[in-house]
Amino acid sequence: MLKYITPFLFLSAIASSIAVAETDGAAEYFSGQDLRFSATNVTVYENETSIDHVLIFDGHFSMEIGDNVLSSKQAIVWLKRINSGGDGSENVDYTTDVYLEGDVSVVRGKLSRTSGLSETVVEQGAAMLVSFFVSGGVFFATENRNVSNISVLGYQRIYRNALDFVQLTDKGIVIDSKVTLPPLDEVVGKSKAGDKALRVSDFLETDAEKVTLVAKREKDPQYRYPVNIAGVWEKEPDLEVTELADGKIATLTGRFYLWQKKNELGDLVEFQADNAVLFYGGESLEKSPEDSEQGFLASGAITAVYLQGNIVMTEGARTIRADEMFYDFENSRALAVNAEMHKFDEKRGIPVYLRAVKLRQVSENLFEAEDITLTTSEFYLPQISMTASKMVLTDMTGLDERAGKIADDSKYDALLTDVRMKAGKRTIFRMAKVRTDLERPDLPIRNASVGRDSSFGTTVQTEWYLAKILGLKEPPGTDSSLNLDYFSKRGVGTGVVVDYGQQDYYGGISGYVMKDRGDDDLGRTRKNLETGREYRGRFTSRHRQYLPYDWQATFEVSYISDKNFLESFYRNEFNTSKAQETIMHLKRLKDNWAFSFLTKVRINDFKSETEELPTLEYHRTGQSFWDNKLTYYTDTRVTRFRDRLGNDTPSSRQQQKFYSLFVTRHEVDMPLKSNKFSIVPFVAGSYGFEDQDGYKTKLSDSEVSPLPGEDKVFLGETGVRLATMFWKEMPEIQSKFWDVDGIRHIVKPHAEVVSYHESDDTIEMRDTYNIGLSQRWQTRRGRKGDKRTIDWMRFDIDATFLNERADSAVGPARSYGPAKFIYNDPSAFFLTRRDEGRFGMVRDSINTDYSWRITDTTTVLSDFNYDTESGVFQQVDVGISRYIYPDINYYIGSRYLRPSIVTSGGVYEEGSQIIIGSIAYKLNERYTMMFSQQYNADYGKNVKSELAILRLYHRLYYSLSFATDDSLDRDSIMFSIWPQGVKELSFGKRKYISLSEWTAEE
Repeated sequence: MLKYITPFLFLSAIASSIAVAETDGAAEYFSGQDLRFSATNVTVYENETSIDHVLIFDGHFSMEIGDNVLSSKQAIVWLKRINSGGDGSENVDYTTDVYLEGDVSVVRGKLSRTSGLSETVVEQGAAMLVSFFVSGGVFFATENRNVSNISVLGYQRIYRNALDFVQLTDKGIVIDSKVTLPPLDEVVGKSKAGDKALRVSDFLETDAEKVTLVAKREKDPQYRYPVNIAGVWEKEPDLEVTELADGKIATLTGRFYLWQKKNELGDLVEFQADNAVLFYGGESLEKSPEDSEQGFLASGAITAVYLQGNIVMTEGARTIRADEMFYDFENSRALAVNAEMHKFDEKRGIPVYLRAVKLRQVSENLFEAEDITLTTSEFYLPQISMTASKMVLTDMTGLDERAGKIADDSKYDALLTDVRMKAGKRTIFRMAKVRTDLERPDLPIRNASVGRDSSFGTTVQTEWYLAKILGLKEPPGTDSSLNLDYFSKRGVGTGVVVDYGQQDYYGGISGYVMKDRGDDDLGRTRKNLETGREYRGRFTSRHRQYLPYDWQATFEVSYISDKNFLESFYRNEFNTSKAQETIMHLKRLKDNWAFSFLTKVRINDFKSETEELPTLEYHRTGQSFWDNKLTYYTDTRVTRFRDRLGNDTPSSRQQQKFYSLFVTRHEVDMPLKSNKFSIVPFVAGSYGFEDQDGYKTKLSDSEVSPLPGEDKVFLGETGVRLATMFWKEMPEIQSKFWDVDGIRHIVKPHAEVVSYHESDDTIEMRDTYNIGLSQRWQTRRGRKGDKRTIDWMRFDIDATFLNERADSAVGPARSYGPAKFIYNDPSAFFLTRRDEGRFGMVRDSINTDYSWRITDTTTVLSDFNYDTESGVFQQVDVGISRYIYPDINYYIGSRYLRPSIVTSGGVYEEGSQIIIGSIAYKLNERYTMMFSQQYNADYGKNVKSELAILRLYHRLYYSLSFATDDSLDRDSIMFSIWPQGVKELSFGKRKYISLSEWTAEE
């Protein structure tokens, strides 16, 4: 008897809200049917990729879907989420891929839907891959259940076996194109429950109850099919047969169509041309009665053909045009003169043309070419092109055995010699060799920009492929770049960026150095700042290694020459990226517990930073006991600190010595269920120890006297959390004007009350009362038969009240800024609360978040924070996004922040109300204009203005942009060029590429 039966994922089965998934036809939808798994053991791997869940079952695996039962010794299950609506949608479906291995068996019941499962037998029948969609519930029954990190999935033998046959893609699991699969044919076999014939392969043994896989395979018979000829126009071509002493030939004059079947999958090699000479063996090529019945001009054992005039050769996804061509049918070899090979890159939405004076097909998938031109333009003289004296091209397009045809996505590998990058007839640069897959540009330059900036002067910034510059082949998963920059007012700089990643590790290295002869301008009040250094730069290295037994190690080193370099030259990274630190972090995460070890040191002398030497943490989350009646949480941290002060810190502050912090928190919940309400009473206790200044600050922000404060403190918590959810469906609500097809109203109320009990007033916390209401109004949109569920309207409101609010009377009108109700990490709280009274919520406030998706092209967004004590809004945001087909895309909005005022001797910061607007207008097929504006109404000054004009000339974009940033007192002008669909070759600002992609879609 299995010990646990746990519903793992529950998926909505309401027919009115099922979204139709986009499929490739390989699997069907099991609408509303439950999927059940069972095995002795299961391990659930938490995945960070597009595959939402990965499960490995071990020991007597069984799967039931519909009336189908499949079993094996082991299995891997991939579950990928299908979004059937907008944010907050309750309708979630899954596409399911199952890899079965060892004693695989299939049982079909009387009501089984044979067409619903896409079954592919691999490894000579020893394993099987099954794919399908499910919209019912997903359940599994198992004796032992574990949760692990996706990083250690590669250590599982069955997972490595599966990767020999399948590939993980954004669209799910597919058979590896390099794997040759045995055919699936009709065989005799009936299930015990019914009389339906089973579709399985010739190498399956059957009995009355089940079908078991056995290893048996035979090679396909070798057979060369005849070559067939038919006329293209109403007038048939002239066929003249001649028998020579050393062979048989025929001449063909007039437009004709010639083809040969390649295999049983139905693949063809096809030709069209004006004239031909046919070399054949066997019987004459004169028209036979059978040929006449089929509409053929002739057919027979043609061994080779010479074609001339407007030649079009097609083989699968490959098309070759040429003036002259010789083709050997027996060896799949060809020679073409003035040839052009054409493919369309669907990912980029652009064609790729390969032209050659001579093109040889050495074998079925290997080509050699002389005097070639590679371009995206169909013009005889393209604007941008790459030429080479010689090329060796390998067509690696695989067979799609599921679909029974050559795969739609073509893959190439090309090695080019004596390569030149050209603009028109002018050579820009040349290289000895280049390797390309025809999917992305493999030129040495990656990006370049030229412009004028009031702070940096004339700028020339370039980014190059480092491996190509050095003539090296990058290891798989590695991407390296070389930066070479010139700033007329600052100097010359160079840097290297390397990103890498494999299954069990990833990371990156970046470095930059320059001789800077200027000053930094970082804002209105921070101008002409002296750098203090002649040579400036940075070095950052980050590496994460996934280790066995659920361990992972992270290493970071970050050196910066001075405190303003990063903000001046890497402003976006300074504002948005993680802190620049030097650390070593070791963590083990397994099931519901985690242990970590952290060492953090300071190597940048200008920074004031707290070193951790070391920090140990232990966390356990959601541990059930007492027959699942209670749930236990614990967080513990012990740290050895040292405060390191920056070089420019006032001398009145003393360098700190080592001190210790110990924090532990324990919480016990009692989950209860009452009708539709979830009620969770809880108690918690926290203990803190700090042996330097101790806990010294009260809630009023005043310090205890004399110092030090309390080094040992205790905080108790009691409280209750409540939550529920209910909904109502109203299919009678219909409106073409609002694009509404029925309404489902989902309501989720919640509340939390917490009371604190402290051992000393230096650890005192405010009792908190929080109530909230989350609402969703969902509807269906889309074409008939292809409806999807979206969040038509969303409105969340959250109110928090405190028993002891911060005093607004301190200062002229003290403001604490907007704050939202959050649950504070206990260890961070005890660390900050030592010398900070304004931690977490300090005032009663109400927060809202509202969005209205009026149509698929118009959305209103807004939120605000309201201080109920002072009766003022701390923050208000509102905006509308609108797309008017086919020419206009705009956004207009406003953000208001209340002025921030601190106590006597502090800093007054004026609030702001910024008006934001942007519009992209497609003037015509060639010109697009973009304008954006930010204006601060409180300051009465402009923040930033930008104007850009885009011009499309065939497959090349030009852009001229003007920008003024008053917040930085900086003006700039930039000229940009980039090929359509090839953003890696942008010359100028890349920010406009998305605008060009929108323009190209129209």
